[in-house]
Amino acid sequence: MKKFLAILIALSLLVITPACSINQKTASINLYYTNNDNSQVLTETREIKYTKDEEIPKLALEELLKGPKTQGLKSTIPEGTKLLDINVKDKIATVNLSKDFTGFPGMMAESLALISIVNTLTDIDGIEKVEILVDGKEFIGPSGNPYGLLTRYDIDQINNDLSGKKETVTLYFPDEQAMYVVPEKREITVKDDKPIAQIVIEELMKGPTVSGLTATSIPKDAKLLSVEVKDGIAYVNFSKELIENHVGGSTGEMMTIVPIVNSLTELPGINKVQFLVEGKKEQTLAGHVIFDEPFERMEEWIKK
Repeated sequence: MKKFLAILIALSLLVITPACSINQKTASINLYYTNNDNSQVLTETREIKYTKDEEIPKLALEELLKGPKTQGLKSTIPEGTKLLDINVKDKIATVNLSKDFTGFPGMMAESLALISIVNTLTDIDGIEKVEILVDGKEFIGPSGNPYGLLTRYDIDQINNDLSGKKETVTLYFPDEQAMYVVPEKREITVKDDKPIAQIVIEELMKGPTVSGLTATSIPKDAKLLSVEVKDGIAYVNFSKELIENHVGGSTGEMMTIVPIVNSLTELPGINKVQFLVEGKKEQTLAGHVIFDEPFERMEEWIKK
């Protein structure tokens, strides 16, 4: 009798095991990470097993959050981040992450994390855009606005930007009378952790290298917190010292605003500049010039 039961159990296992294997399918997914010095976005292809009741986008993100298996790659996602939910509808993947998906050390780190998530998901058939939520709320960018729907990133272009290259930019500094601004050509190195717009402002804050030009009236202790370009507008976020320690006067205000606006609108893709202080719009800079609306390029301030 015992021998008969043993044979039945063995036969049942032979029947069940192939059935489970038949229900499982294998998919190949691309996960996006960076190399160790963040100079390139690279992919790792991974095979995942799934059943008809499992969703590939969810499995793909869970694999992404586990981190890379390939030596020389590293995750862009903050440690401890969990996937709370993902919903795909009308070719849009709405991803809800835990609040651990915050506290990035800089805008570049945040951008790389977005690239990893968006490109991992848009590699999957049926997904063209990604919306990211944190703890059920829209993920807010450095400008203070939600990122909204994100489309696939051009990795070749991003890797060109990350690799670091020399570029010549045009900076505008006040003349000696502080009546006009004058262009100065300067060669800069585009770094892997900063957008070129941020580097341009940092170079402005260093002051001119050409005789006959003077420094802008940006207070020396004002800190540039972030620069984000969205829909043709550069959101330039300064620390509170920009207002608290400003020299004042309408001319002083314009010799802060015009150099930044005209230097940034020299860059492709930037048509306007919106100033922020600690992430918020301020009505005026020092009591004179309206400061809470985007500024367009001011050709009339350039010395002829």
